[in-house]
Amino acid sequence: MVTKATASRDKGKASKPLKRKRGIHAVAELAGVSISTVSRVMNGATNVDIKISRRVWKAVSETSYVPNRHAQALISGRTRLIGLLVPDIMNPFFPELIHGFEQAAAEEGFGILIGSTHDHSNETAEWVRRMLQHGIEGLALLTFKEESAEVYALLRKIPWVQLEISAKAKGPGTVSIDYETGIRQAVQHLAALGHRDIVFAAGAANDFTAELRRKAFRKSIREIGIEPNIYNEDHTLEGGISAAQKILEREVLPTAIICSNDLMAIGALKILHSAALQVPGDVSVIGLDDIHLAQFTSPPLSTIRLPRTQLAETCFEALFQMLRPNARPPRGERVSTDLIVRESTGFPPHALQSKARASKTKPRSA
Repeated sequence: MVTKATASRDKGKASKPLKRKRGIHAVAELAGVSISTVSRVMNGATNVDIKISRRVWKAVSETSYVPNRHAQALISGRTRLIGLLVPDIMNPFFPELIHGFEQAAAEEGFGILIGSTHDHSNETAEWVRRMLQHGIEGLALLTFKEESAEVYALLRKIPWVQLEISAKAKGPGTVSIDYETGIRQAVQHLAALGHRDIVFAAGAANDFTAELRRKAFRKSIREIGIEPNIYNEDHTLEGGISAAQKILEREVLPTAIICSNDLMAIGALKILHSAALQVPGDVSVIGLDDIHLAQFTSPPLSTIRLPRTQLAETCFEALFQMLRPNARPPRGERVSTDLIVRESTGFPPHALQSKARASKTKPRSA
């Protein structure tokens, strides 16, 4: 016999919603695995069957599960965070480098913390301290310079990789850049067009990376029998403007300018245009880096390409190797450069005049 009281209790039970599993529990139930298996998959364990791993990631996607990284770090002792330091976030070269590094890190399940040091050692040290407080597992020091002893002392306890260090700096992972190949191609390209007065707008005199580029230019220009002519400024738009202004003060204008980076080349283009000089009719210009903007200058800039995606992936892989258990020390890696010819280079003015004279004196066929 069903009384009113029983019916009321049954109605209350029926109306009470079933408690649904959430978070990692829901992922485990949907994938048909244990919570510990889900945790191992999401922490990048390599001893999980690939089919099970795919089921787990599919369940993660379908449940829109977002793990609590702080809680994971407390349990596993790992944050899966990597620090990335660059000197100047406003330079278009570095956002492209950061993007490539971020993608490479994400593919291995790492997040990144980004800092811009503004090329000051004290800011670099402060960024390293801040990142260590956030529990980074490794650091990519892509500042293109040797840092202070304080910075290297802070990095003793974690793996790190550095880009473009000087000969006396020692680190567990280094990635260098072969500027010589691309700069030689640029010099030989100009020489083949007939240029003999080629100058180099370099970075600052005390800049290690700028010195590598100066050295490559000196060697390449002497290979074609010309003594180097170099103007030292900063690797900025303003540095390119200043170099171009000094070049215009010469009694005889050079027929070609190679710049130590694309920002300098863009600054030089501005000054040459202001002086009513044609590029490449009066002066040919070549940059270095091949930032995305180089395709859209007027004229489109010939430049020495430094492949940022490859550079970023190489730096991450060197660091990732050190983060693996029982990893061997990474070998020194090297990334090369190559010339991209666009519309800012052409025949020197005297060659065009010679061609015009030859055309006028050439007898017409009957």
